[in-house]
Amino acid sequence: MKVLITEDHELYRDGLRLLLQEAFEDINILEAGDFPGSVSLLKKHRDVALLLLDIHIPGTSGLEGLSKIKQTWPALPVVIVSIVDSQFSIQQMLQLGADGFISKTSGKAAMVEALRNIVAGEQVIVHGQEHVDSQILTSRQIEALGLLSRGMTNKEIATALKISPVTAREHVSRLLEVFDCENRTQVVLKARQAGFIFD
Repeated sequence: MKVLITEDHELYRDGLRLLLQEAFEDINILEAGDFPGSVSLLKKHRDVALLLLDIHIPGTSGLEGLSKIKQTWPALPVVIVSIVDSQFSIQQMLQLGADGFISKTSGKAAMVEALRNIVAGEQVIVHGQEHVDSQILTSRQIEALGLLSRGMTNKEIATALKISPVTAREHVSRLLEVFDCENRTQVVLKARQAGFIFD
């Protein structure tokens, strides 16, 4: 079985290689430190059976890399291995086609078991710790949050989303309430830490 690890940190790449070697007896491991390198290896090795992908790597931004890979190789199983561990972020990844998620803060035994289950065809999500988001936002509020993170005013958000300034103000007020913040800057900082915003 051929597996591609796409991870820019060498030490963590080494750790994933050792985990894979422990989980599977007969395995051929390829490694890439950035997104272009990963794409190049996938084009060269058409028989890759699994891709382990960190979303924060050079050459791509946020979930763009995952989206591009699933568009080009829709049948390729892709497992996100990341420090971003919020339920909302994981849901975004799954919606874009990820076949599983493993938190970088999860234990070794849990990782090995997850990898075996994923190769067996199961969708597996492994959190590093018990964590449930209490924040529930509508898709419109999420869109408003993204525009807020770009420094847009309520009026600019209204224009971008084709809604009234009053509705835009209501969305921003709801965001202040959900994240328990006093101003827009705090909302953006908290939302980024919680994984609601990808840079």
